[in-house]
Amino acid sequence: MEIWNKINYIKDVKFLKDIITENNILGDFTGLNTLIESIENTPTDLVDYKLSNFSIYLKGAIAGAKPNEMHFCKIDLENRLALKDNFNEKTDPLFKYTLDLKISLFKSEQNQTKEHCCTWHLDKEDKELDFSYVHPYYHIQFGGRKHEYLYADMAILSSPRIPHPPMDIILAFHFVLNNFIDRKKHNYVDKILMDIRYLRILQNSKKRLWESYFNGFTSDYDHDDYKLNRLFPLYT
Repeated sequence: MEIWNKINYIKDVKFLKDIITENNILGDFTGLNTLIESIENTPTDLVDYKLSNFSIYLKGAIAGAKPNEMHFCKIDLENRLALKDNFNEKTDPLFKYTLDLKISLFKSEQNQTKEHCCTWHLDKEDKELDFSYVHPYYHIQFGGRKHEYLYADMAILSSPRIPHPPMDIILAFHFVLNNFIDRKKHNYVDKILMDIRYLRILQNSKKRLWESYFNGFTSDYDHDDYKLNRLFPLYT
């Protein structure tokens, strides 16, 4: 339980907030204040939060984006994470978990009349049901209810659920930083990735959320939830 110490977790989120501010990253990060307050006001020692209002803005042409005349991008993150009351090292500590990532492209910052978007959803599957498709315990899935721009020859099917470990806001920010922000255009990316404070909070979140998860891929790991046949059922 020590790795999920509420005071230490709040410190890590505050460091993330400071790093975003110091690097003048454009966006709306007011959700971090709400997240910090909600954890501070939780009557127990459990980490429990629901994050919204966390958006990164990118100005200018977006490399590789379609349609290619888009010059303003919003990357929105929403994250729900709550620990179980009966914390046990042999069970998944998360009681509730979802992460939503939405990327929206616009003609320009001034012209946002038409939105072109794509979405990803990361969550956990607790129910032991006979699904039509494979359902890894934690999985990320591309798609969403609002896809306004589609190529004329594009086919849309129910997208596969791909195994992926859970991410809190720190790990999700790192995911976005490495996958969607051009480091040649935005020099704050490399600066952040060399920041000792950032590397420390990143390691803390990896330990909280990933250490037991990845141990589940070893044959001799004794865990009730993180088992290979649940984490990666496609090849077991």
